[in-house]
Amino acid sequence: MIGGIIAFKVMNREIQFEQSIYLGERMPSLVNYLERRQPTDSVIRDKLIIVPLKDTLPEMGPVYSDTLVMHTTLQRIEPHIKLEAIRNVNNRSYRIIIYDLVIEPDDIKDIVEESLTKIFALLLFLIVGFGLLGSYFVFRPFGKTLTAIKNFSIQQLKPISLPDSSTTEFFRLNKFIKEMTDKATKDYVALKEFSENASHEMQTPLAIAQGKLEILMGDDKLTEHQLELITSAQNAIKRVSRLGNSLSLITKIDNKEFSDTQEIDFSKELNRFIYDFKELMDLKSLSVKTKIQNNQLIWGNLVLIELLLTNLLNNAIRHNLESGYIDIKLENKKLTIENSGHPLKNKPEEYFERFRKGTNDPGSSGLGLSIIKKICDDMGIAITYENVDNKHVIKLSWI
Repeated sequence: MIGGIIAFKVMNREIQFEQSIYLGERMPSLVNYLERRQPTDSVIRDKLIIVPLKDTLPEMGPVYSDTLVMHTTLQRIEPHIKLEAIRNVNNRSYRIIIYDLVIEPDDIKDIVEESLTKIFALLLFLIVGFGLLGSYFVFRPFGKTLTAIKNFSIQQLKPISLPDSSTTEFFRLNKFIKEMTDKATKDYVALKEFSENASHEMQTPLAIAQGKLEILMGDDKLTEHQLELITSAQNAIKRVSRLGNSLSLITKIDNKEFSDTQEIDFSKELNRFIYDFKELMDLKSLSVKTKIQNNQLIWGNLVLIELLLTNLLNNAIRHNLESGYIDIKLENKKLTIENSGHPLKNKPEEYFERFRKGTNDPGSSGLGLSIIKKICDDMGIAITYENVDNKHVIKLSWI
């Protein structure tokens, strides 16, 4: 808009200046005409008036002004520029008036609008065209870097391959990404080796201790009190073993080691696990009600699905009341497990944290719901936990 205003003013000024120069250049030829003809009557022609004056006056002008004159072609009043002057020729004074059509401001405005529209359309085309070409060539290394980051997997234990770039910023970016991924890979390897070694090395002495305790229990000379102590020690060893396995599982989930995914029939797997846990439910005299819609599919890792269902059903049974109930519903990619149980002391969502226990059961590690939450987060499953009095409800939903 500012450019258009400037172009309009400059063009209007130049046109008026050129028109005044044009009218001024006609004056010498008119003086020559008067010297040759010396008219005694007024001369009126198209855009020209010469009036002989009775008295001799001093020369004047030229004086420029605007006026309105009938346009002979268009037959309408149009703005004109007028040059008026007095010239003395052969001791006689003549008033000379010359007209010329003025290019109107509306015409100049139309010219400016049309020219600027075409110029900016061309500029827009060139800017977009060269911008896309420039972006393609300049940002091509950046696009390759993004692709390399997307395809990088820390489990492959291979250094990331990044393209060379002459752009300083991209070179520094690639250098930083290379250093960061190398360090992450080293940390991952160290953590993985530590967790695997710790789990393996811990299981060996636990198995030895468990075996020796079992041998010791076979001694007929043990008192009842000593048998209770040995049984307590065995339970503690089993708990430590389960704890190590659970922590190792959480670490593997965090490290994305369950990356093999497939389409799984969730309905089929749920029915299978309900059947497997039927004896445990009967031992606690639980009434079980199920409503399972067939062909409820989910995309994920089969091992994680099995662990998820195992922990969900195990929690619903272990933390239930004697002669309580379990209500299981699966429909429209939503799983709801409702069971009876003791009221919680804290907010339900707090039990997704590690080592949060709702009971004093020594057999509980406090990692069941934490494992469930880890699996759900890894597979993109939304999970909620609600507790009202003796009713506990866990809901899972996925797309």
